Amino acid sequence: MGTSRRHEGNSGRSVLRTLFASCFHKRPGQPPPKAPPSEGATETDSGDSSLHSLPVPTINSNPKPAPQLSIREAPPNTTIKPPDIIMPKAPKKSKSATKKAAPDLSAKGAKSKSKDRSPLKYFSAHDGASSAKQQEADARKKQLEAIFDDFETDEDKNDNHDSGDPALGADSSMRYLEAVGANPADYSLLVVCEIVKATTIGEITKEGFVEGWSEVIETVDASVKPDLATQKRYVQSRMKQVSHDPAYYKKLYQYAFVVGKTNKAMAMDTACAMWEMLFDAGIGHEWKTANVNWLESWSEYLQEKFYVPPPNPDAAEEGKWTRTVSKDLWNQTLVFVNKTLKDESLGFWSEEQAWPGIIDDFVVWCREKGIVAPKAKDDMDVDE
Repeated sequence: MGTSRRHEGNSGRSVLRTLFASCFHKRPGQPPPKAPPSEGATETDSGDSSLHSLPVPTINSNPKPAPQLSIREAPPNTTIKPPDIIMPKAPKKSKSATKKAAPDLSAKGAKSKSKDRSPLKYFSAHDGASSAKQQEADARKKQLEAIFDDFETDEDKNDNHDSGDPALGADSSMRYLEAVGANPADYSLLVVCEIVKATTIGEITKEGFVEGWSEVIETVDASVKPDLATQKRYVQSRMKQVSHDPAYYKKLYQYAFVVGKTNKAMAMDTACAMWEMLFDAGIGHEWKTANVNWLESWSEYLQEKFYVPPPNPDAAEEGKWTRTVSKDLWNQTLVFVNKTLKDESLGFWSEEQAWPGIIDDFVVWCREKGIVAPKAKDDMDVDE
């Protein structure tokens, strides 16, 4: 069971502050500042009486009446001060409004707030639920580990002593498969391997066993319990699902490559065994049409093209395959199978399509062998 860790990063926050006010900006239309006085010139006092004797220019004969502004004439020898600008004051809040807005600092008010908004109560309730869920998960993990330990032998422990990762070997895995009603020789092997997250045939790790069954119980079927009886019932239901659920069948088919591959490819003999398990009439996915047994023809083609028999048939030496199966070839084979089941004449196939080369050669081989009719001349002209 993995544990999640919360990573808290330090995010720098750049705070930009403006240190000027809009009134300090030059307003549009404002006259430029006056030049400083030249040498010898003197500044005129604003209280000089000569300012009052200057003639007032006449703009027109019938001037419009000026706004009635009450301006008192300054007495002689006094400085004229600009009128005081009185800014309107914001209305004062009434005492009653202030009292209403003021927080309730009484013991009763503080008590009621702590009841309604206290984070302690919120988190304590959630922490309690989380703690109960964690306790349930821990108990389930111990039960699943106990089941695994029952199938683990001393030989398994010795084999995994160096790695430190508990795992069931081939014999122990077979005993577990039989305990849950699976057959190591057919597709039900893949059903169990997919559940327990096996990454290779003949080995079930303790980590994959616990995580796999925990996922089933938590996200798929809550009726499954950490015991062999309900595990067997669930495996049987999944085995039946293969025949009528195309999505699950495809998932199982793709998982077969994961559990059967070595490094990045699958050995051809392993692939042939997997195809025999998955293209079987017993699970409703037989690769056969009215006139062609496609699985039989496919196996014959692969042996003819890629199998080298031993030089001495009487010796114990085995033959060798000259070709492996990539992930793309494995997945595209299922696509090709589904198309042949709908059109056994292979009319869907063309050289321009992006089929793997081994499938292209198989189509040509089938036409040469007379398994399907040769391509009609009219079809060839259309393609050209």
